[in-house]
Amino acid sequence: MTNVRLMKMPPMDALARPLRRSGRALGFAALLVAAQPATATTVEWGDTVTVDAANAGWGRLARLPDGRWLAVTTHYPKGRPTTLQLLVSDDNARTWAPLSSVSEPGRLLDNGELRVMPDGRVLLAMRSLIDRRSYRLNLYASVDQGRQWHFLSTITANETPRGRKDRGVWEPVLTPLQDGSLSVVYADETRADEKPSYNQVVSQRISNDGGRTWSAAATIAEQPGGGRLRPGMPVISARPGGGYLMVLETCGDDPQCPVSYKTSADGRTWPVGLGTPLADQKCGPHVMSTASGAMFVTSCLNEVSASEDAGATWKTIRPPAWPLGFRHSWPAVVEIGPQEIGVVNVVEGAVQIRFGTYRPSTDR
Repeated sequence: MTNVRLMKMPPMDALARPLRRSGRALGFAALLVAAQPATATTVEWGDTVTVDAANAGWGRLARLPDGRWLAVTTHYPKGRPTTLQLLVSDDNARTWAPLSSVSEPGRLLDNGELRVMPDGRVLLAMRSLIDRRSYRLNLYASVDQGRQWHFLSTITANETPRGRKDRGVWEPVLTPLQDGSLSVVYADETRADEKPSYNQVVSQRISNDGGRTWSAAATIAEQPGGGRLRPGMPVISARPGGGYLMVLETCGDDPQCPVSYKTSADGRTWPVGLGTPLADQKCGPHVMSTASGAMFVTSCLNEVSASEDAGATWKTIRPPAWPLGFRHSWPAVVEIGPQEIGVVNVVEGAVQIRFGTYRPSTDR
């Protein structure tokens, strides 16, 4: 995993990468080559709006069953533990108002991830920690579209890190699978004491009851044979036409942590290793598929890449939504409407969205 664990939030320069991103790369950056189609999707970037204006970070969005949008951000109140803020928009993500919040006494919350389930429930996954003492991935649920939340389950935890900062679990991402189960993937440092030692891996658990209980962990991305490389920050999206694609970062000698991807037919069985490198993406990747069949990826390099062939090839969009260069701003990309996307980002302590209208090459 890679993440700012105890970050006090903006200015952006304060979001330094944690020391646990140590290790030796295996020439990973040298492999960053991706085939690109002769023609590709284009995006015309437009308006920018603010979701959460101050002391905020890590924004993620989901469309509610009634058509409104729900956002989760991390709040950094001075002198108090971090909390998660929920905000709502009833005008297609253009204006936002506070709706609710989630806190846990004495614990730091971050990495909020939303998922609207087929039964209308909204799930909220997060990391919850007491540094060096307790690391948990907790799951909450709402039956009233985000107004109230109740605790549902602890997905996984390490309650015996023995005073160490590098034995945590981080960044849970929920994905419903075609067989009706619910997947969660996350960065996992708990295999570091094994022999051979895995400094960090990407783990997956499956729930067959909507997030109330979870299977044992399966490792789905690792340095073959163990070692000090740190695959983490995974995100899964369904692929157009079937199957799934997962993006992840791998930290090592390159402090910007190159991004790669893997594919799976069923969302459970993944190739061994670290995946296929994805050009122009580094650190904290995020991927999604649109109703039109295009896929988009972004990351802390603040570039956007598009694919028209279910992730087999990628093309970098020029110009980017956010011409910020490399920053630990944790962007995410979301489909707002027909041929419209939004790139969520953290800029100087505010969570914002920049909208873009895209055109597949088949439209030109």
